[in-house]
Amino acid sequence: TPTSMAISPSSAVPTGTTTPSSGPRSTTPTVVSDLAVRFPKTQQGAEDFVRFVMAQVSKAYATADPTLIRPLVDVTTCPDCSRWISATVEMKQNSRHYEGVFVTMQSVHSLTVQGDAAGVITQVVAPAGKTVDSQGRTVHARSAEGPFRTDFFLQFREHWFVTNTEIVR
Repeated sequence: TPTSMAISPSSAVPTGTTTPSSGPRSTTPTVVSDLAVRFPKTQQGAEDFVRFVMAQVSKAYATADPTLIRPLVDVTTCPDCSRWISATVEMKQNSRHYEGVFVTMQSVHSLTVQGDAAGVITQVVAPAGKTVDSQGRTVHARSAEGPFRTDFFLQFREHWFVTNTEIVR
């Protein structure tokens, strides 16, 4: 179901940037090249990127907008990432969205960055929540789960990408 254990944080991260130019300033959505600057190839950059991804997943479920996740993940290697996108696509098609805190990240810790790869270990809780239709009627209720460990596998290409996740039970 669209609300099966997919992950997102309890706090949102701003997604816009103000870009100075020779003309007037404009606010534009985050561009992919900007992600490498915001989240460098360091342990801290990897941790902050995972927090950002989960904020985007949460926002995607709340707004039924899969475009918030697509540029951050590799769906060819990450089944959970693929499910996040397909679930939000389905929600959008059915005029549904998720209400509630999808996942609370209790801890985030990156292992040493090895070349272009990093592992990030998180501890998460999934509070109770629900998927609702356009009239606010509950379509699916989710019970609280956790805490449990979720490992994120990242690769740095033009910026960090989630290449896989694993829930450790």
